[in-house]
Formats: sequence, structure tokens, C-alpha cells
Amino acid sequence: MGAISRLLSCGTVSALLAATPVAWAQEPSANASANPPAVPTREALQESRATIRAIHITVDNVFDPSNPDENKALYRWANKVHVLTRPQVLEDMLLFAQGDVFDARLIDESARALRAGGFIADAVIEPVNYDPATNSVDVNVKVRDSWSLALEAKLNRKGGQTEWGIGLSDNNLLGTGKTLQVGYESEIDRDQSLLGYSDPNVFGSRVRLSALFANASDGHRRQVNVERPFFSLYTRWSAGGKFHDEERVDTIYDLGEEVDEFHHEIDASGVQGGWSPGAVDNRAQRWLFGYAKEEHKFLPTLEVPGTLLLPPDRKLVYPWIGWQLLVDDYREMTELNDMGRTEDVSLGFNLFASVGFAERRFGSDRDATLFELNAAKGWEPGPPGSLLLLDGGASTRHEDSGNVNTQVYFNGHYYRRNLGRHLFSVSLAALATDALDAEKQVLLGGDNGLRGYPIRYQAGESRAVVSVEQRFFTDFYPWRLFRIGWAVFGDVGRVSGRDPRASAPLGTLYDVGAGLRLTSPRASGRNVVHIDLAFPLNGDPSIDSVQFVVETKGSF
Repeated sequence: MGAISRLLSCGTVSALLAATPVAWAQEPSANASANPPAVPTREALQESRATIRAIHITVDNVFDPSNPDENKALYRWANKVHVLTRPQVLEDMLLFAQGDVFDARLIDESARALRAGGFIADAVIEPVNYDPATNSVDVNVKVRDSWSLALEAKLNRKGGQTEWGIGLSDNNLLGTGKTLQVGYESEIDRDQSLLGYSDPNVFGSRVRLSALFANASDGHRRQVNVERPFFSLYTRWSAGGKFHDEERVDTIYDLGEEVDEFHHEIDASGVQGGWSPGAVDNRAQRWLFGYAKEEHKFLPTLEVPGTLLLPPDRKLVYPWIGWQLLVDDYREMTELNDMGRTEDVSLGFNLFASVGFAERRFGSDRDATLFELNAAKGWEPGPPGSLLLLDGGASTRHEDSGNVNTQVYFNGHYYRRNLGRHLFSVSLAALATDALDAEKQVLLGGDNGLRGYPIRYQAGESRAVVSVEQRFFTDFYPWRLFRIGWAVFGDVGRVSGRDPRASAPLGTLYDVGAGLRLTSPRASGRNVVHIDLAFPLNGDPSIDSVQFVVETKGSF
């Protein structure tokens, strides 16, 4: 349901279900301390080609009754009504089976897959009970459930605009790992009611199914995706298809105000597949291919029949080929972009490149070649406790008139532990465009990094935002319901170039601020509520001197 704030749910039950003890993510695994000394290391088990004799799956409930702080009537009641994840669901997610040769990489990748499922608070997988006579070992899979059923109350306020919504969702429906959501949202651009369903592992086949149906004040949205993805570095093939039908009103902004709008119809579909030789020396190469159709139609709205700039219709039908390189290099961290959860951070090199060939003979309204390139890499530079993550990419469409809709982006994040377990963070997000499709805008404001300004405040052809933040993680757990942190921050942003529908850019803009961070490691998903006061330091005199921001993000 978009950015859902479970922490702002109404009622005692909703608050109780967000309780957030953090010992699970921060203390050593109970299994690890219980392993008998006779169990060889993972490396030794792998080198000796030990076989997996048995797999033991343990599912702990949301609250731990052995903890005196959680051995209370309301917590026991919550455990009683919670439907535990079915062991078969977890077994179907594992990348190894009874009788397989022990492979430490598959053990680690399976733990990451379980944590990424969203309905598991944390997962630990350890070898136990080694038998040298048969060169075999048992594997313990221990997970702790998240609370997944939620009355979702959404309340976001940023850049002077308020969004709200209400709904009901469960991303571990009856312990099956499936997601069902229904709700109503009042957003900046539209009001909509929606119904969504997803199954990440249909009948244990590794096939993923997702569907979303929304009726909105300005149109509708229908999406269906079916895919058997590359679910592991060792996966040899993938296949899938998707369908997207949408009608909406697109709005053009200047200085945070609506200055133009038009009706936008989208009809997109495609099929795709891929082949890989599997992982070799922790690296996986994948060859990808597909056939895609995307059609965009634009019409004036009844409210604004004389639009300033009506985008031309566009239809692209094209086969495409691609190549991907993945390097398996992960770190388990805590207190980085979340609180009280294990975070799997990829430092491995990830490269993706593709080219598509749209031609009139396929049904396109033009001949065009589509290029895309994306890359990401991470490092742990000195001193200890430092982390650097970089990603970037480019895309363009080459037509008879030259390159159009060219976009180049770059993101960088630097983290360094300081003041004990606290964290200093610097981030850079940059975007440059050329001959952008007319329905798109490069915007800067409270909704994309410049927290002290109205949303969609500046428009241009390129954008850069630098944010500096000192994050503080506390041990304060009121009623054992929330993990609480806080931060002080400063943002610097600028747009360059000229959008013909907007005012000239105002130059470099600055803001400073401070705010609280609230999250619930025991609730499903990874949502962090931001409650900020941000102060613009320059800009148009008409904007408010302070912005009160409440929003839900996927990170600190």
C-alpha cells in the first residue's frame, strides 16, 4: 500500500504488534553457542564434501516468553493468535536439500533469502551434529516470525502536503508467505482504492506471482507479473511475463504548484527469459532476452483543455538482449539503515547491460535502438567501521533525430561508525538528462531529498542532492513497542537547465534539521518512520520557514 506506517496504526492491538526487542538481531545465535566443538568449520565441511543428513526447522513466535519483559498477558495473547510460518514454506525457500553436499555459500544465500522474504524477523542457519563416520552433518534452520497482519494507517506529510490511507494487509497469510492487501489511499496526485496479491513461491515451484488492481480518482491501474526468476546465483534459467494497463492524470509542477496536466494512458506488456552457467568462483553471468511492448497516449483533460505542452503519443515494440554479471560478496550488519535487524549489504560488483531494437515492422511507430547500463559496487575502506556504496547507470533511445530521453544517474553513500555505535552518513544523488520525454520532469524538493522545501519545488534538466546526517541509535524502548533513534542533518540541492514549463532555477538550496526515527523489527517489512523538523536556509521568500515532515521510508 505504498509507504505504510505500521507504527502509526490506531489502537492498542496495532501498537502491541509492533513491539521491537532487538536481542535477536544483535546477539550471537543460540545455535552457534550450542554447536559441539566436534563440528568442523563450514570451510572444512565444504572441502570434505560432507553430506546434509537432515534439516531441522525451528520457527520462533513473535515474542519470546522466556524473556521476562515479554512474558506478559498481552504478548502471550499476541503469540497465541499469530499463525506461525509453516515449515514447508521455509523449506521450499532453501537452496539446499537433504542429501546434498554441504555448500557454505548456499547456506549463507538461503539465510539472506529468508530474511529478504519480509515476513521473517531474522534467520540463522548452522551445521550441527557432525558424524565423522559417515561424513554427514545436520543443518539447523532457526527463524523468528514477524507480525504480519496489520491494520495499516498511513499518514505522511512532506513539503507542505499530507497523504493518508487506511487498509488491511497480511504478508504471511495464514503462515503461507503469501501477501494480501486491501486499502484506500489519498495521495498528492490521486485518491485510490486497491487490491493486491502476491505469492513468492507458487506451489513451491519458485514461480512468483503478483497482481495489483486499483481504481483511482483519475483512472485505474491493472498489473500482473508471473516470473520464475534467477532466485540464486546458481540458478541456470529464468522466464516470465508481465502486463500493465493504466490510465492517470500526469501533473506538471513549478515552485511546488500545479501548472499543467494531461491524461496519460499506458499499455505495456512483455515476456523475458534468461540463461546462466551458474556461479563460478562466486561470480554468475547471465544472458537475458525478451520481447516488450509499451504504448503511451496523451490527451488534454476536461479541467485543462489547453495544456501548455501535450506530449506526443509513443509506441515501442522491440526484442531486446542483455547481459548481467553478479559477484557474491555480502556483509551482515546492524544499525546502518535500520534498527534491530540484520541487514545484508552487498559489496559485490553488479553489472547489467541491455539493448533493444524497436522497428516499424514489429508494430512500433518509429525505428529506435534502446540502450541501458547499470552498475553497483561496495567497499569497506579504512578505518574500520567505514562503508562506501556506489551505483550508477545510463539509458537512452536512439532515433532518426538522434538520442532522446537520455538519463544518467549516480548514487553514493558513505557511512562511518563514530561516537561508539552511532553513525555518520554522507549521500549524493545526481541525475542528468537530455531530450527527456515530455511527460517527465526532473524535480527537486521535499519529496526527493531537500527536506526543508515544498515538494516538486524546482524543475530543470539535471539534479544533484547531497545530504549529511549524524545518526544516533538509542536503547530507549517505550513499553517495548518501538526502536527509537534520532538524527541531525543538512541537505544541499540544485537543479540545472531549463524546463520550458517552469520558472528558472533558483540556484543552490540549503536546509538543516533534526528528527526522530521509529521502527519495529518484529513487524513485517522494513519501514522506518521519519518525524522531522527541517529549516530552509534560502529559496523563495513565500515558502514556510519550517517544514514539518512525517513520512515512512525503507531506511533510516
